[in-house]
Amino acid sequence: MLTRDLLLFRVREGRLRPSFIKRDDPELLALATELIAEVEGGKGERRDDLEETLSLRAGAFSRPKIARGLVKLLLDRALFDEAAEGVAETRWERFQTAARVLRALPPDATMEAYEAKLAESLPASLPEVREALYVDLPGNRRLLGWEALTAPELLDRYNLALAQGPLMGARRLTLRARAPELLRVRKLLRWLKFCRLVAEVRRDGEDWTLEVEGPGALLALQKKYGLQLASFLSVVPVLERWELVAEVEASARKRAALMLDHRDPLVSPLPAALGHIPAEVATLAEGFKDAEWELDLTPLPRHMGAAGLCVPDLTFRQRKTGREVALELFHAWHAGPLARRLTELRSRPDNGLLLGVDRALAKGEEREALEAHPQVVLFNGFPSAKRLRERLARLVEEPAPADA
Repeated sequence: MLTRDLLLFRVREGRLRPSFIKRDDPELLALATELIAEVEGGKGERRDDLEETLSLRAGAFSRPKIARGLVKLLLDRALFDEAAEGVAETRWERFQTAARVLRALPPDATMEAYEAKLAESLPASLPEVREALYVDLPGNRRLLGWEALTAPELLDRYNLALAQGPLMGARRLTLRARAPELLRVRKLLRWLKFCRLVAEVRRDGEDWTLEVEGPGALLALQKKYGLQLASFLSVVPVLERWELVAEVEASARKRAALMLDHRDPLVSPLPAALGHIPAEVATLAEGFKDAEWELDLTPLPRHMGAAGLCVPDLTFRQRKTGREVALELFHAWHAGPLARRLTELRSRPDNGLLLGVDRALAKGEEREALEAHPQVVLFNGFPSAKRLRERLARLVEEPAPADA
């Protein structure tokens, strides 16, 4: 992800447009190839050394801000080692040893004499001790490897990052998919849920519209939520025809409309992402591999209220009866969508829907009501298979009352 100082865009007549680059630009492709080679050959180097090498190359490029953005995206893919435990304690011991040796020497002792005495008191040679003294600092950590990509792919990532950056402070995002294949919609919605977002979904003929609250509409957890919204954008290009509009911050005091569509040079970096399963979902799926229930990770939207649709995260299917129960999750930043969903359930009961609610949303007087609700499962982080099984059993045996 690009930091705000690395974003390039223009604002004209209230519209914000990222300054996309051409993915076949020979000069940029040559630069990207060179930077990738530096990272590939930098395995084992200290982070500070690698960053300095890349920074010098970027600074010498004719468009340094673009070059620095490419460097940032490459470093985001790098894996550096972690310092072993006890480095700080070992450092303190070495300092104490050095001070003790120094106090034992006469005032006129030379540096050479001091280092010779100090070397006798250390378990390793002086250069080795110096090398290990600050290995826990980020700049001293060694490059172990990186998530490789090609030069054209790096330019694609750059364009996508230019579009993702403004979404970090968006108020609201509206995505319209024009006559998409249903399978693409289901996979897009699946990614939406994996990003832990809740959308208002409408269908108008063959077109679909998703309205997603942005981090700018929330009072807390803005950074984390912004990252998830930006992550969602990474899969939007899998739609063949689409339009996206978001109200974003063009500057500290000025807002503008970010407008993107399928004609922009955006390429999804996640061709396999639609098959990606987050670790917590995979663990839950393992807990339902039995003869009683099966799990569908790409559920269909469900009608809610008068005209709206909800997007469940998962669907449980009872093998014996074929009965389906969908699960929609509400995380700590979903207070508004949760309130709307509970209202919809009161006006239009749906005992085929379970609501998983983060305990952060169940505070005060509302907690008791949520705990007693037959269609609510409270959780911390992510609901467990055991808890869901209990609630599914109750829901199957005791359908929700009409006024629940």
